[in-house]
Amino acid sequence: MFAEGECYTRHDINRLLGGSLQSYLPTVNKHVVAACFNAAYDPHAPEIVLVGHDPIIEGTAEQFTTQGNAVPTFLKRGVNWWEYVGNYRVIRYSRDRGEILSLAEREPTGSAT
Repeated sequence: MFAEGECYTRHDINRLLGGSLQSYLPTVNKHVVAACFNAAYDPHAPEIVLVGHDPIIEGTAEQFTTQGNAVPTFLKRGVNWWEYVGNYRVIRYSRDRGEILSLAEREPTGSAT
């Protein structure tokens, strides 16, 4: 469906998988179908993602955690240009404030743009 290393628009992703054109975890029938991360907000993505403080965002992240399957995952590389980096699933979810602050302060290790 997607070729690793190739870039797609959000319209391409939506056409093939459905879900929102704007959400970073687009869903269909409360099932996360893709993950679209922006390195400006999540410089460690897709390995580490810091979820925002909004009930809808937190609920969607928890849904992704409980559904257990891997989904096509994309990193933003430019304006409406999303690189497919493989299929990823959640292996751990934490609400520990100290752990989250520690992760937020870490320096990015890659050269994501």
